[in-house]
Amino acid sequence: MDLRDPQQLRKVYETSAKGLYNLAYRLVGDRQWAEDILQETFVRAYTRADTFQEGGKVSTWLYRICMNLAYDHLRARRYRAAASLDAPVTHAGDAEPSTWSATLASSLPEATAEVEQRDTESCVRRLIDELPERERTVVLLRQYHGMTFKEIADVLGLTSRTVQNCLRRAKEKLYFGLKDAGLAPDEARLHATADEES
Repeated sequence: MDLRDPQQLRKVYETSAKGLYNLAYRLVGDRQWAEDILQETFVRAYTRADTFQEGGKVSTWLYRICMNLAYDHLRARRYRAAASLDAPVTHAGDAEPSTWSATLASSLPEATAEVEQRDTESCVRRLIDELPERERTVVLLRQYHGMTFKEIADVLGLTSRTVQNCLRRAKEKLYFGLKDAGLAPDEARLHATADEES
């Protein structure tokens, strides 16, 4: 397949864009950035079409490009956030905080914080975001994109066994995170799910 052919590139875009956008959005959590990452994925696919290995799956190659762009964005965003929060406050007096990060005290009432903590969807999203990059990507590709272990292994350049181990570790972390928040499913159901997957 020649991705420099506009017809073929358009066809690939039509079949892959939605899944790639969803992956980017779940990784970066911002619709505008996800759209930018989607567009950049196809720009890279076009400009680096010669790096695509014949016989491979185009979708796997595109997912890898998209995932790498999303993680590049997240790393840059973390760096920018850390740099901007460490910037000095311009009119700080002796009794005032000297950096922006020092001014960030929680202003939410305790009742609101408890309600927010009890919000299962928000809690799961936060826990997924806190997973190491590889485990987070495995969870997203498996749970939200329905990929097989082999497909995920191809995208990430891992073995299927490593992918399964990543998913197991991620599920354990999610379970204990939910348990700490008082939202974990009962252990019997968790073990039944684990048995079904083996």
